[in-house]
Amino acid sequence: MGIKNLDKMFAPTSICVIGATPKDDDTGYAVIRNLMLGGFNGPIMPISQAAKSIAGILCYPDFKSLPFVADLTIIACHKGACLDLVVELGEGGAKAVLFIGEQPHGKMDLKELRNIALKYKMRILGPNSMGTIVPSRNLNASTTHLPVNKGKIAFISQSGSIASSVIDWAHAHGVGFSHFVSLGEGCDVDIGAVLDYLGSDPFTRAIMIYMETIEERRNFMSAARASARNKPIIVMKTGKYREIESGNHSHTRAMAGTDLVYEAVFERAGMLRVNSIAELFAAAETLSTTRPFKGKRLGIVSNGGGLNMLAADHLFDSKGELGKLSEETLIQIKKVLPHSSHPQNPVDLGLNASAKQFADIYDILAKSKEVDCLLYLFAPSMHGDSDECAKALVAAHKKAKFNLITCWVGDQTVANARALFEQNDIPTYSSPRMAVSGFMHIVEYKKNQLSLMEVPERVPAETKPARSVVRTIIDAALDEGRDWLIEQETKSILKAYGIESVAPYVVKTAEEAKEKAREIGFPVVVKVLSKDIVHKSDVGGVVLSLQTEERVEQAIKDITERVLSFQPDAVIDGFILQKMHDRQHTQELIAGMSHDPVFGPVLLFGQGGTATELIADRALALPPLNMRLAKDLIARTNISKLLDGYRDSPAVDMDALCHLLIELSEICIDFPEIQEMDINPIFSSHKGALAVDSRMRIKRITHKFPNRRLTIRPYPAELEEQFTLRNGRKVLIRPIKPEDEPAHNEFVSKVSPEDIRFRFFGSVRELPHSEMARLTQLDYDREMAFIAQAPSEEDGHMETLGVVRTGTDPNNENAEYAILVRSDLKGQKLGWKLLNKMIDYCRSRGTLYFTGQILRENRTMIEMVKAMGFETKAVIEDDIVEVKLKL
Repeated sequence: MGIKNLDKMFAPTSICVIGATPKDDDTGYAVIRNLMLGGFNGPIMPISQAAKSIAGILCYPDFKSLPFVADLTIIACHKGACLDLVVELGEGGAKAVLFIGEQPHGKMDLKELRNIALKYKMRILGPNSMGTIVPSRNLNASTTHLPVNKGKIAFISQSGSIASSVIDWAHAHGVGFSHFVSLGEGCDVDIGAVLDYLGSDPFTRAIMIYMETIEERRNFMSAARASARNKPIIVMKTGKYREIESGNHSHTRAMAGTDLVYEAVFERAGMLRVNSIAELFAAAETLSTTRPFKGKRLGIVSNGGGLNMLAADHLFDSKGELGKLSEETLIQIKKVLPHSSHPQNPVDLGLNASAKQFADIYDILAKSKEVDCLLYLFAPSMHGDSDECAKALVAAHKKAKFNLITCWVGDQTVANARALFEQNDIPTYSSPRMAVSGFMHIVEYKKNQLSLMEVPERVPAETKPARSVVRTIIDAALDEGRDWLIEQETKSILKAYGIESVAPYVVKTAEEAKEKAREIGFPVVVKVLSKDIVHKSDVGGVVLSLQTEERVEQAIKDITERVLSFQPDAVIDGFILQKMHDRQHTQELIAGMSHDPVFGPVLLFGQGGTATELIADRALALPPLNMRLAKDLIARTNISKLLDGYRDSPAVDMDALCHLLIELSEICIDFPEIQEMDINPIFSSHKGALAVDSRMRIKRITHKFPNRRLTIRPYPAELEEQFTLRNGRKVLIRPIKPEDEPAHNEFVSKVSPEDIRFRFFGSVRELPHSEMARLTQLDYDREMAFIAQAPSEEDGHMETLGVVRTGTDPNNENAEYAILVRSDLKGQKLGWKLLNKMIDYCRSRGTLYFTGQILRENRTMIEMVKAMGFETKAVIEDDIVEVKLKL
């Protein structure tokens, strides 16, 4: 239901409490008490059959007796038929329900509760929620034991005990919140819904999440990616470790641990992960008060060499970087610190440093542009004045507005200084380790944000996969009742997607093997062929580098003996003979796919070979991939350092390796029947990427929409369409891709100033990269943009001729459109076609209304939409016409 009626949950004007009681040790009383102490300024209507009034507030015997339906209904009862009660609330018109405290009789039927919520368009928070607190609205609808201050950070928790602990921690540290939401069991209102609500909240600067698990993966990912573009999202995820399930599985499935999948999800969504409550708040405070910066060079300044060394050690442990100071900067520092013989970064001011010296060094380093952020540390001493040094630093900071983090070490002596930094929105920490962590949070967060805005490189060559070949292979295997494809079949699938592999030849006897070896040439490899064996090397089923016919014959005998010794019940169907490839300057890699129970298909890349699980050098990513995402996946492994080349070993063909990963991603998108996939090893060198061995597990798919299993909706190729303009020119209309950014910039530059003003309501000739990235990097689950492209009449390269886009609210009720067509193509019906295509698309998604805003002077567009059935009305002093079409 998106964010529908969440305003009644988090910004109610009236509240009723079912299960209210005058007993001060009961949940119902705690809720009433907190609502009153929080200063809620709307009607509070307790429902109690036993009490006439509670805390001076008149009670009502039941829900039907209320004078009106409250915005928020809180259920704090400990007995009764709760599902029947929720139905009664839905029929009575309630739109927001909060189940607070532990519910009776164990777990409720969450599926049934969710169905009731959907039926009545009623939002339910809980069951087993601790409540929700919005200090700016004087709303404390919770059982919390402490008051909560106003702040600019929102906190979402899936655990009541963690939520309670966080309130305790925040109260002790003077931290406030914009929203505090305890989800409980998340029957209806889950993390994704709250992220959607908070993502556009102007009073929330950062969002913190305590997470245990996710169910609605696609909604979570869409909400997280959308919100992370607007404000920092910091997540603490528990349950990192699990026992690897035993069984006959691929290397990929064995190595793709659930926590690694969450890591990949957080990175793809532009979120920052931390590992403790203190770090959670530190990251939120730093990211919400520090201006973003591009670099990662830190300048460290303190009044003690020990603190400098401690901070530098933490920085290097965190893979951070010290800024390198120029000779000119060092000369200026020397003038401020005449007693310093060899000034450098970190800068040691000395224990007797004055407040002026603190400020002067700040000015020098801020102007040098040789560091991206400054970390100032202070150690109390009999000569240094903590307060004066802090005041001088704050004054300098106000003038230069450079990135600053502070760490005044100690307690009572530095309390005033820390308070001063907090008052001036300067991040401050009590230890060098936490201060450095704060800096690295900014670096890591910025890296994740840049990944959302990068222009993906084009795939080296367009591959047109032979999908019909793959479909035939999979269907035949499923009809035979098989779970695993044999190697010839997997290699045929790889070939269909343009992935180069070692050709397998199946032989039944030693004589056939010798004949085939003579034909393909020595040296060769012999492998056992058996549907009962997944990992051939585990049972001694592989022999390499066979140079003669006699060695081939002996290898087959040896393999047969070893396999039957290891696995007596295995049926040997034959043997696979392959050409042994030159392994000089070659790295053994692995790539694969497995199904995560939460996030669906997950891609893996890492160091391959027989010891791949033992070495466990791997990284995970979600499909779909493009060139940038494929390179990022590779870069997150240790073996990537070897792939760049070293000593006499040349760098591998990175384009070929990325191409393999992208096509692997496409295979798992196109064929949901493939449940697991391994390519191990991949021989990667400067000559290309060669799939040596491969295996795939399959399963028949029965559900209607198999691609709902994907966390991120892939490029919807089925929406591509050919269209002919009035002048006969053929154009391709298709969804926009991230790779279209350069052509989109060129397109905007060719549109007339008048049409630009009609589209953007102002004069725009060039959009910044951040804005253009937003226009081309879409979440197809929530946004859509169709572009019209055709070969240029000058040089034949594909050029963009027009675009129509919509942004749909999370409730899928209203899609707001914008359209722009190149000025020299007016009268060709391209605008009409684009608009109709978008209307059809929104109608197919069940969107209710299609709306837009048009400048009144743009008569051509207004007349066109009127002819299409749009309603029109003037808004904003009659300068703009709002148009609306009911779908």
